[in-house]
Amino acid sequence: MLYPLGVTTSGPPYGDPDADARVLLQLTSVATTAEQVEWMADRVRSAMVSRQKDGSYARPIIVTGCSVMQRFVDKEEGVAVSSGVYSYVQRYVIELTTLNS
Repeated sequence: MLYPLGVTTSGPPYGDPDADARVLLQLTSVATTAEQVEWMADRVRSAMVSRQKDGSYARPIIVTGCSVMQRFVDKEEGVAVSSGVYSYVQRYVIELTTLNS
């Protein structure tokens, strides 16, 4: 499950050249066993932050009118269980800048 947790901006008003934004996302994996949820969390982590040999991200995130400057893990809460349902919470930051038109 993907939850947007907010956007903060810096620099000139967002949409102007050189404006930046910091997007916080929470991804929660849910499964019936701890092994399954850890496997899913590993897949999410790989999708979000793994890189190729040349340093570029393995899976690009395309945002029209913006360039992704960086993305990183903000927080991992690890495995939790409630009523037999396992979950793994991960928070990621994506930093964007607008492209000059």
